[in-house]
Amino acid sequence: MRRLLSLIALAASGAAFAQTPLDQDLQRFVQWFGGEFDNHEQVWQQKQDAAKLPGGKPEDPIAHTHHVFAPVSVPQLGERIYYVQQNLDGDPAKVYRQRLYRITADAEAKAVKLEIFSLPDEKRFINAHLKPELLAGIDVATLRQAKGCEVYWRFDAAAQAFAGTMTPGACSYVSPRLNKRIIVSDTLKLSASEIWINDQARDEQGNHVFGSKTDTPVKNRKVRYFTGWAFGTDPEGRKLRGERALLLHNEGQVVPLAYEDGTPSPYQIQLAQLTYQNTTAPILKLALLDSRKEGKSVAYTWANTDASRIGLNLGWVQFGLTQKSKDVSLGTTQP
Repeated sequence: MRRLLSLIALAASGAAFAQTPLDQDLQRFVQWFGGEFDNHEQVWQQKQDAAKLPGGKPEDPIAHTHHVFAPVSVPQLGERIYYVQQNLDGDPAKVYRQRLYRITADAEAKAVKLEIFSLPDEKRFINAHLKPELLAGIDVATLRQAKGCEVYWRFDAAAQAFAGTMTPGACSYVSPRLNKRIIVSDTLKLSASEIWINDQARDEQGNHVFGSKTDTPVKNRKVRYFTGWAFGTDPEGRKLRGERALLLHNEGQVVPLAYEDGTPSPYQIQLAQLTYQNTTAPILKLALLDSRKEGKSVAYTWANTDASRIGLNLGWVQFGLTQKSKDVSLGTTQP
């Protein structure tokens, strides 16, 4: 019996030491990568800064982007597969990119390797993370792999973040529209709460084609979802429809309120994490907006950024929100 216990202890000890640093990096990467990310605060701050400039517009405007990186089951492609859907302007209908990513540990490169696959007939696969049947039987032969565009992620323990890079000059294609070769580069950073993306495309002469013109990355923060309720009667005496299943995330999502008969009201609820320059302290801001006043706040309240409950009572309208049980709630990008 003593020898048996020793063997069991030895086996357990061996299992504990079997995980290499690269295995640990892979585990950390997939834990951080899955989720939804948004750069609302960066775009908001850009507008605040631009208001002080001649003309009131930034020289190199950063687009408002929202990213879904959802783990999905596509066993015929591999074990760690992610469906990627990216949209603009906080609008789920403005999808500008869909991909499948395969995540593996590359022992030769000593990095977590991310491979990129384009989907056939992309419109058919919109919201595939909500409809697993769309990907269940996909023929991997119909996927187009972006050879040379693999991203290699290496963990920096001091920064507590992964740095993602491509092999210089390896990711390129010939544009039929421009009739020239386009070279794509991507530098990225992933932490437990953010993903920074700086993708640039240039021709062989180094001229900018698309993507960022500078080294300023798009700074996306992982979202938290809240559910809630709202009811009231507006100052003109029109009753608002009672809402008991509001759903919105904390990175600037706006949810409209309707009147009792279903017609749209001018009022909207917005939840956003922001940092006001006068205080430099980040807050979680819950606001009632009025579309007739260029979306300006009628009133708002704020709390610590890690608050799990927040509400506002103006007398004629009341609403409250509670964070969902999980910090990240994939599959909830629809209104």
